[in-house]
Amino acid sequence: MILRNSYLNSIRPFIGKPLIKAITGVRRCGKSTLLQQIMNRLKKEGIKAANLIYMAKF
Repeated sequence: MILRNSYLNSIRPFIGKPLIKAITGVRRCGKSTLLQQIMNRLKKEGIKAANLIYMAKF
């Protein structure tokens, strides 16, 4: 997995704010991978895994 630091850094200021965040894009552009990277970074910052929810498309 390629780490997308520029995307992660641009999203970081919005994490923890009372706004709805939506990651959009064309098919297979890396939206799910980016979300996994955000979750991994939050875990490293001390957020418990039990407080993070990932729901895959059915």
